Amino acid sequence: MKKRVVITGLGVVSPLGCGKEIFWDNLIAGKSGIAPMASLDLLPYKCKLGGEVRDLKPEIYLGSKGLKYLNKGTRFLGSAAKMAIDDARLPTDGTLSEKMGIVIGSSLGNFSETTDYFYEIIRNNPSELSPMLSYDVALNSSINYVSVIFKIKGLARTISAGFTSSSDAIGDAFKMIQRDMVKVIVAGGVEQISIDLYLIFYLRGLLSGLDGAREASLPLDKERNGFVMAEGSYVVILEELQHALDRGAHIYTEVKGFGNTFVGGKDHPAEVRVRRTEKAMHDALEDAGIKREDVDFISANANGCRMQDAVEAKAIQSLFGAGSDRIPVSAIKSNIGESYGTAGAAQLISSIMSISTGQIPHIMNHCNKDPEINLDLILEKPFRKEIKNALINTMDYDGNNSCLVISSVG
Repeated sequence: MKKRVVITGLGVVSPLGCGKEIFWDNLIAGKSGIAPMASLDLLPYKCKLGGEVRDLKPEIYLGSKGLKYLNKGTRFLGSAAKMAIDDARLPTDGTLSEKMGIVIGSSLGNFSETTDYFYEIIRNNPSELSPMLSYDVALNSSINYVSVIFKIKGLARTISAGFTSSSDAIGDAFKMIQRDMVKVIVAGGVEQISIDLYLIFYLRGLLSGLDGAREASLPLDKERNGFVMAEGSYVVILEELQHALDRGAHIYTEVKGFGNTFVGGKDHPAEVRVRRTEKAMHDALEDAGIKREDVDFISANANGCRMQDAVEAKAIQSLFGAGSDRIPVSAIKSNIGESYGTAGAAQLISSIMSISTGQIPHIMNHCNKDPEINLDLILEKPFRKEIKNALINTMDYDGNNSCLVISSVG
């Protein structure tokens, strides 16, 4: 029999603030973490906005020893993991080491540090470089750091699957606990803003504000024209239900289902993308044993890009049929931007808080209805509703679709 999996801890490092309470309070208050970017020199470029983490004090969570050798992303992940572990009241003395794992998703990870390091090798004599320059440059270095400082020995995985990376990490962790590989897993995602990543998105034409368009995060709006990039780390503690009950843990929600599909290439027509996105949602609900009519809320991937938002909306409309305009839909990327590989974990934590508080954050900046999107969008103010089952959607530009289903624990 498959083990039941619950969420017992939350950790947040975000543009809206650090910590689950400030993140949620600002989300419900309709505040924005998007502003002109301070960490990059964007004078030559059109797109200026970003969702930057501005108020993190990593020494509070990680101490000051060796902190100078850690890149920004590792500081994000280490801090978020410590918040989540403390929130779950898990011991950090090693008593759970063999029963505990870590699975983290990151689309681009320490990309800028990796390229900078190789640049230094090419430019200088490698034998003269400090060994510490290579300490934190690999995609999995942040995950390894966290596993070492928190004495996690059960398993360690790094998932890199584009924009669905953290959803895939959480989905994989869910399945691992179901199979009783370990009892507890630190799961989520991490991304950091850098000029390298900015230019990747800028040159691909994915950012909002190109070609004279209004620069803003406009999920599902008729005037949407691209996303606003963001950074952060969002971490949850997944735990086998009986293990959580035995130690008297506070349980937020239960993870019930996971569905994943791949389109098979970015050049497929929109109709194919719609079908594959719909199947990912269908598979997640089937895995959860939940009927479509029992879904109370959908956290949409919607990031403000024309094609992706339209594909997701049509997939929802197709799967839920006549009931699609009666299920509340929200999109928190209007507040925090598109954090690619860690976005799914951000949506998951927001959805957990919606189940816990009975409130759904509203979509900001939405002024123009798209006539092709017939969904019950939460606009203007938060919506109050008892939520038993929530569906979380994430999508990648190159064809990955990943969906999670979470439920209240009665």
